[in-house]
Amino acid sequence: MTVTDITKHKLFAPGLSAVLALYYTLPFLLKITWWGGRDWDLFTTMAAVPVGSLLDYGQFPFWNLYLGGGNILFHHPEVAVLSPFFLLYLVFGAVVGLKLQVLICYFIGFYGSIKLSEQLGMSTLAAAMTSVAYFGSVHFALHFAEGHMPFTHFCFLPWFLYFLLRSPSGLKHLLAASICLVLMILGNGAAIPLLYTLTFSTLLVVLLSVTQKSYLLLKNLALMVVAALGLSAIKIIPMAIYLLENRWVGNPDESIPLGALGSIFFGLTHSLYARNFPEQFWAWHEYGAYLSPLLIALALSALVPKWRRYWHWMVLLVFFLILGLGDFGWFSPWSIVSHLPGFSSARCTGRAFQFVILAGAILGGFGFDLWRRRFGALSKKRWLRLLPYAAAVIVVATNLGFAWPIMSSAFKTEAQNVQRFEMFSHVVDEKPQAYKNYLANRGSLITPWLSAYHPSRGLVDAVNTVHMEHVLSGKVESLKRQYTPNRISYVLSASEAGRMVISMGYDRGWRAEDGRELRQQQGLLTFDFNQGTDRVVLVYRTPYILTGLVVSTAFLIGLIGVVATVSRRRIQAPSVSG
Repeated sequence: MTVTDITKHKLFAPGLSAVLALYYTLPFLLKITWWGGRDWDLFTTMAAVPVGSLLDYGQFPFWNLYLGGGNILFHHPEVAVLSPFFLLYLVFGAVVGLKLQVLICYFIGFYGSIKLSEQLGMSTLAAAMTSVAYFGSVHFALHFAEGHMPFTHFCFLPWFLYFLLRSPSGLKHLLAASICLVLMILGNGAAIPLLYTLTFSTLLVVLLSVTQKSYLLLKNLALMVVAALGLSAIKIIPMAIYLLENRWVGNPDESIPLGALGSIFFGLTHSLYARNFPEQFWAWHEYGAYLSPLLIALALSALVPKWRRYWHWMVLLVFFLILGLGDFGWFSPWSIVSHLPGFSSARCTGRAFQFVILAGAILGGFGFDLWRRRFGALSKKRWLRLLPYAAAVIVVATNLGFAWPIMSSAFKTEAQNVQRFEMFSHVVDEKPQAYKNYLANRGSLITPWLSAYHPSRGLVDAVNTVHMEHVLSGKVESLKRQYTPNRISYVLSASEAGRMVISMGYDRGWRAEDGRELRQQQGLLTFDFNQGTDRVVLVYRTPYILTGLVVSTAFLIGLIGVVATVSRRRIQAPSVSG
């Protein structure tokens, strides 16, 4: 059996994707119960809180008690409650479940990148190299090691593009592409992955429409986006309204100097702790985007003779390279798009470099096939025929070599036994330890970025002691208090009616069971209490979730109807005999 025979086998692509996924995540799996630092602490907590809401309290995960003095949960763009990945958290717990999510997403991403590359016309070997060059890049390894769970949902991007390009051939591909976006939205990817996926896809389709002189793909893209937003309305509608009411501030003035591009794309120092240029503001996971010089050489060798065929990939590469440089003047793409919805809340311009890698990897795949055909047809010397394969092996081996130490640096803390306190309270720590606090039934007022529109909220005095309530007026004694995810109850004994503020962030969605008015005092929940024994019960429900559920249900019924109608027409269509 030849190499060609092996690559043509139907199990080659998924089998190779599984092997690659296992290799990349093996450092995670070898420390399956260990805790991660940096942003792993934040996203482990964000995965654990909804699990605890359901299993420990029997409450649907609407509100997050444990981060930033109280925060939104269900409609947070980076919280996966309705995603299939949430089942992993339920079954295996947040620590193990998130690592399995990375494993599965690596498999989906590698496999999807192979299928996309083949759809573009590459051989399977070229597609395999392209897949590793893109989804096996330093860029993703750094983000996953950092704990950026939203970035795992870029695994749906190559599948979305694959189905988008195939959409003219049938309704099923259009629906499959919509489902890719739905999985992204309902998972951790409703912010950066969705924003960049739609941006890249729209630009690609516009360029293809110009080339093909047809707007069918553009129309299909619009239909896919509408269908996806409709199906995921249960999350999109509450989320969009929340973000409109509470603007998340981005970084419109951020920029990366031209001199840093050498270390970003061609440098050999890639780790979470690398400092590679003087102006580096973020940690290296927001910059690293290594491209092998051999891959660039292969890409250029495809562009020179086939410019009219591949020019749109070069345009995309240059656009996202310039976008990633950030704000270098009023005419820079970042300074323009940073005023648009979505991008106005974005930061870390280097995240755009992912698409420089994608476009470069695709062009490199085309170059590999070009040289493989040329050397195979023109050269009688075996070593010359092997040159394209040697280049591909080096490209792949370089990414594999970079990835292992990066992924091995993520987990340095063995699982700990944590005493859980019966009564919830907030705490101020010297450094973030949100997951440990969650296990102890403590809320972390010192946390990484979660909701950028406001800082952590709490009743904290000058020596960093947190008070769970404070009397603004009247005279009252708290006989009992209980904090659960969506429900806070107090039993008060007041000799004089007045007003009290509690150490819980105020957001629209909180209400009192007895209908008393709730107010906010410096971002915290405030209510009036009555003289005598007064029982106060506050409950939270995500605003507009029922509206979203109705819209999602209507879209689902409508799409089922469309599919049934199309299928019935195909069955009833008369056959044509020759």
